[in-house]
Amino acid sequence: MIWLIVTTSIKNKSGVVDENHRRVRYIECILTVMQMTANTSIRVIVVENNGSQPTYLDDLGSTIVYTNNNEKSFPHKGVNELLDIQHVIDEYAIPDDDVVIKLTGRYKLLSPAFIQMVLENCEAYDAFVKFFNVCAKEYMHDDCVLGLFASRCKYLRGFTYPCERSPECEFATHIRGCVDPKRLMEVQHLDLECCFADDLRMLVV
Repeated sequence: MIWLIVTTSIKNKSGVVDENHRRVRYIECILTVMQMTANTSIRVIVVENNGSQPTYLDDLGSTIVYTNNNEKSFPHKGVNELLDIQHVIDEYAIPDDDVVIKLTGRYKLLSPAFIQMVLENCEAYDAFVKFFNVCAKEYMHDDCVLGLFASRCKYLRGFTYPCERSPECEFATHIRGCVDPKRLMEVQHLDLECCFADDLRMLVV
């Protein structure tokens, strides 16, 4: 089975704090991916980490899981997001060999190309990652686009960030160290519109 976990944090602690922009962006991006997966076997779950409370996410028609992980402090916010993903994995007892697609909620899929890639190749590959530095805007062996990737659940369940480098570099290193290179799809184009929290900069990768 393929699961798509959309990570959200309505009340962000870092980056630009603009609740209206965040709301509009979340609704647009989540509805887009829900439409793209509507006629597939993929199960979409949205996870929000500011505690259990009614939010506008409840009106989008997807399964919502609430956690309290945003109240925890770590060297980088990648840990909070990973805890949310692992919470969903545990709550739904996702099997190790199921595939989990992770999408940052403010990132918009411009086409279903990545979804189709995973659907068509999930038996042949264990992870689908674009190795790329979003600041330098170039390929890097040990850096990746963390806003959209897919992997077997087992590579997410027990993973922890060392918090010695960026989460993108640490996750890229983790995947390269765990996945057989022959079963690692190095994605060239995600067709993903990224909206970075630090300054709301947009980038298509």
